[in-house]
Amino acid sequence: MDFRAIQTEVDASYLYKILADTESDPAVAKVFREMSEIEHSHALAFLKKNNLTESQLPAPSSRAKILRTIGKVFGNDYILGVLMDT
Repeated sequence: MDFRAIQTEVDASYLYKILADTESDPAVAKVFREMSEIEHSHALAFLKKNNLTESQLPAPSSRAKILRTIGKVFGNDYILGVLMDT
């Protein structure tokens, strides 16, 4: 089983939530929040496909947490660029 796919979805959900929580435009924040929920649902689908439970969902990776810090320094456009590359 490839846990990288699950981790990618978890990280994307985490980063979209950060974008939503820090966005000043309510309409844009709503889109980011919806994207976070979609990515989370993808992670849950991967778990189910692999006969795993939601309790086995991994936490955001160190990479995602570092990207959050970089976003605080250079702005959230950096995070968004990484998500677009993903």
